[in-house]
Amino acid sequence: MKKVKISYELVMVFILAAMILIFGGLTDGIFLRLSTMIGCTADVAYLGVQAMAMTLIILTAGIDLSVSYQMVCSAMFCAWTFNATNNIFIAIVVCIISGFVFGALNGIIAAKTPINPWLITMSTMYIFQAISWFFGTSFAFSTGNPVVDIGNMRIGGIVPTQLVILIVVFIIFYILEKKTTFGRYTHAIGYNENAVNYSGINAGKIKFWIYTLGGLMSAVAALMYMGRSWQVNQETGTNMNIEVIALVVLGGTSTAGGVGGVVGSFLACLIIGVLKRGLALMGLPGTVYNFIVGIVLIGSLILFAFLEKRKKLVSRKMAIANMDEQQEG
Repeated sequence: MKKVKISYELVMVFILAAMILIFGGLTDGIFLRLSTMIGCTADVAYLGVQAMAMTLIILTAGIDLSVSYQMVCSAMFCAWTFNATNNIFIAIVVCIISGFVFGALNGIIAAKTPINPWLITMSTMYIFQAISWFFGTSFAFSTGNPVVDIGNMRIGGIVPTQLVILIVVFIIFYILEKKTTFGRYTHAIGYNENAVNYSGINAGKIKFWIYTLGGLMSAVAALMYMGRSWQVNQETGTNMNIEVIALVVLGGTSTAGGVGGVVGSFLACLIIGVLKRGLALMGLPGTVYNFIVGIVLIGSLILFAFLEKRKKLVSRKMAIANMDEQQEG
């Protein structure tokens, strides 16, 4: 009999199903309503969009601690432009351009210098945070604003547009990661960046575009967040970067690089959405959610520390095998 291969993603599907059933029992069936389960995604869709790009960044053994304040700054530029021009199209364009610029700044430094991504993005995080404070106010929106109306719309009265956007972004990044040379090089950089450079591929250029994608997705997340929450202020980005990183790590992407993918991050987004909505229906405070996310993050990092050791052993065996083939040739 053939052995059934149990993947990490399959385990996550089982965990997701178990959580739905558990919360369904704890909330007297309220959680099992279709509208409630589908609505879970609206709580975390903007985080999931950012997690798609963060997955590629972490696959290269990088990190981006600035995504939360990239999102806040893009949202504020969008809101400020809309208030000044009363033109939502111009405001959205400004939002997207600002996200591109913020991501490109990280990308240029990561591509052109040997500085650790933790230090790069921690520094730019403070820069983006300072920019958000320069606005010196919060921006609120009301019904009638296209961003708000689209952000709160439900297709067929059930499916949130936030979920549709998340699925579309997931499909795009899945194709980018699994079906293109760009995705293959992204994994390869995480395994051995020097080997990628020696093979004639400009790893720095790939890293630039990966971090730039992170900025673009932060801008998209900004539009989604404003549509969901109706306002943005200087405190909006607090701890949001940790939530995005936790989604990626929970999804099975190793912080050491090379291992994981956007499928796991997408499933992790659904799990976190169920967790948030379930705890809220039970009347538990947000501190419980933060505690659980922290435990999951620490546990995942410990697990991937062992995976990193295994990855090095595999890389060493592959290198020895290649040397043997060359000698035989």
